[in-house]
Amino acid sequence: MRAWLKFSPDITNKSIISDTIKSYDIEFNILRANITPKGGKMLVEISGSQVNESIEYMESQGIHLDPIKKVVRKEEEKCVDCGACVSLCPVKAISVSDDWSVLIDDQLCIGCAFCTNSCPMKAINVTE
Repeated sequence: MRAWLKFSPDITNKSIISDTIKSYDIEFNILRANITPKGGKMLVEISGSQVNESIEYMESQGIHLDPIKKVVRKEEEKCVDCGACVSLCPVKAISVSDDWSVLIDDQLCIGCAFCTNSCPMKAINVTE
């Protein structure tokens, strides 16, 4: 499961994430993070046998969790399938199909936004 975790300023200094990892049978992968003393958010991938329990714990500690299905969105009407984004993807989530159209694999994407900066048509956007 991929989700955005949102932190309020009063919990940024607490060890909620490490406590969660120690207490529950989960794998916790941080894909993207921006946390300051003013609060913040983190894109994570959580898997394991106790995902639901770990989510309940994090929410009880003040972390707001928003599950996501897509990290980037390609606007088909803007995209000209130039492929400028393909070589910049560090996790190979963007590829070119047999018919030369650009494909984005939502399961691999980590939301780094390298593709958004490379797109001359501004056809790729990171979902927040």
